Amino acid sequence: MIKIKAQAQSQMGVKHLQNDDTVFLNENEGIYIICDGVSEGGQGKLASTLITQIIQEKLIIANADFKERDSELSGTKRLLAMQEVMQNTFADAQSNLRSLAKVNDQYKAAATTCIALWFNGRFAILGHIGDSRAYLFRAGKLYQLTKDHCGLDELIKMGMPVETALKSPLARSLTRAFGNSQFNQPDLLKIEFEPKDTLFLCTDGVYTSLSTPQIMTDFVHDLITSAPIKPWIERCAKMSGDDSTLIHLNFEQEARSESEVTDIGIHASDRIQLVKLTPLSKYMDYVQQSQIAAICEIEKYKAGDTVIKEGDDGDCMYVIAKGSLVIQSKGKILKEDKTGEFFGEIALVQNSKRTATAIAKEDSILLSLSRSDLEEVFKKDPLIETRFYRAMLESVLDRVVDLSAQVIGAK
Repeated sequence: MIKIKAQAQSQMGVKHLQNDDTVFLNENEGIYIICDGVSEGGQGKLASTLITQIIQEKLIIANADFKERDSELSGTKRLLAMQEVMQNTFADAQSNLRSLAKVNDQYKAAATTCIALWFNGRFAILGHIGDSRAYLFRAGKLYQLTKDHCGLDELIKMGMPVETALKSPLARSLTRAFGNSQFNQPDLLKIEFEPKDTLFLCTDGVYTSLSTPQIMTDFVHDLITSAPIKPWIERCAKMSGDDSTLIHLNFEQEARSESEVTDIGIHASDRIQLVKLTPLSKYMDYVQQSQIAAICEIEKYKAGDTVIKEGDDGDCMYVIAKGSLVIQSKGKILKEDKTGEFFGEIALVQNSKRTATAIAKEDSILLSLSRSDLEEVFKKDPLIETRFYRAMLESVLDRVVDLSAQVIGAK
């Protein structure tokens, strides 16, 4: 089990008359939310307070429902159910805001960004709309998990050089937010955390103050050593002039009992690393690779067990996490696959029979990736689908070239 230590802090910026940010932290329910109100005259605070309240209430109800359905929600099913809940929760929050705007003029100009993290089981879902951010520090590296929904990204997509786009008055204008007249679908990120991870959620008042590598390094160092965050947030609010809010989470390993069932060391970073080893993820960035890794299931086989059988229907591919397998066809051994290698990927794109049999040569642990789970990821992020199939096409062509060379060499 992983133990989470969390702290939160919010500070009004010197440019403002009130703090329009709202922060919510409930460790028992595994819910962490930051909303950054963006309207003037108090409407921003109205929006951030309302959206925070609705989201936390909806997720607490979902936790109770999941507890009752615990036996039927395991692995990927739980993950996909969480994703659907978060999607619907953001939509419900927007609907409530619009309904209020129809009967109360104060809410007509109310708008806010939002970033919400929800833990249930071993996974977490991160919902994000606007320009607040999530950063993950893992194994000595810092990753920005979210992309800002602002004019800067749009200007860059249109071909404007980054240096020029940064100077544009449109750079910080929001392209997505909660509001009476503005809303787009949130980005949803599936995350599996592991011991020694550090995660922080923050508003723009924080990250704009950490613009130099040295300041960011000092900031992250304090976070991973669990130093108080209040001095940093006060500093950020003063430097940026904007309201500055931060939720900081450190992940620690709780002591295991000898009887506790584990995944034999296959943690989040192991999954991601194994996915990165396969050619199928060569065009994906870290966040996209983590999306694929999150839906991989762990399967364990004893020496001599058959993993797939020639002629059977197939709907998933496998990556060898530990151990080795013998691949054979019509009784003839074709090759031996070891840790980091993969097989069965053709089953992800077409309904076809298995062309070979895979047998565990020794006790082995595999990551399996099913077609149906992968299709759900593709629905949420078509760019992953494009990059996945581009890499698969190259992989298949490489195998055809190798096979042709072998045939020519045998003549």
